[in-house]
Amino acid sequence: MQITLRQVEIFVAVAEFGHFGRAAEALHISQPTVSQEVSRLERALDIALLDRSGRSATLTPAGEAMALEGKSLLAHATQVVLDVKLHEPSRLRTVRVVASPSVVNRLLPAVISKAEQSLASTRIEDIPVDTGGVSAHLVTEQADIGLGRFLDDLDGYSVEVLAEEQVFVAISRKHPLADAAHLELPELGDLPLLLWPREQNPAYFDYLLEICTSRGLSPLLLVSPPRIVGSRLYLLSESRAFSLVSAALIGHLPEDLVAIPLARPATLPLEMQWRTSDSRPQLAALRALIRDVASAG
Repeated sequence: MQITLRQVEIFVAVAEFGHFGRAAEALHISQPTVSQEVSRLERALDIALLDRSGRSATLTPAGEAMALEGKSLLAHATQVVLDVKLHEPSRLRTVRVVASPSVVNRLLPAVISKAEQSLASTRIEDIPVDTGGVSAHLVTEQADIGLGRFLDDLDGYSVEVLAEEQVFVAISRKHPLADAAHLELPELGDLPLLLWPREQNPAYFDYLLEICTSRGLSPLLLVSPPRIVGSRLYLLSESRAFSLVSAALIGHLPEDLVAIPLARPATLPLEMQWRTSDSRPQLAALRALIRDVASAG
């Protein structure tokens, strides 16, 4: 038995569209080519994959199994190619790191600085993304390491918590509570909470809300697309809202804002994500360096 990935690709397209013509259009090939390749696949397998008795191509039970396994085979083949390309000379010298805003502000500069000394042969290419975009960009940009919070659970990728960073309340220096040594959240009264949209990172968003509700505050929400330290920052500066930020952002807040610790402390996980199968030694060395820098605070 000898089948090709092209035959599998064509058959999967026919299975998805239920029509030879539409599959041909999607693949930018002729309809006769589609029909011929599917027939060759059936002959190689010695079993009918399609019922051609009607106007449309209906899957047989074997065809349904082939469509399912074919998608998996194509995905695996794509991943094989990507994994092999990681060993191109240019990729052996470059590490692509995807990082969320707070990581770009604090951890990543420290990592790059130390890497210039201890990993001089490795060039770090940083890819800043908005909150919630780390895992997706790690895959789509074929990056090597992701750094952020509440990263997605992805097949073939490992996630490790590097540190737990303290949560602070960010408010205007003009606010009556700006000089407080620490805050009980209910003291903020009806002041709204400024956050980015929930769809950016539902787990992170819900965690921040849980910090509020577990401490007796159910705040009105104001949405700030897509970063807190961005175009809606004036809402904080004018005492029209407060926000919850990690320790990593404290040194990067404007001078008219102050960060106050919670009376009952809360933390945010800082996480690292990478392709589990990636065995390149410079990746292992950089991950170890990132751990050291993160643990040093």
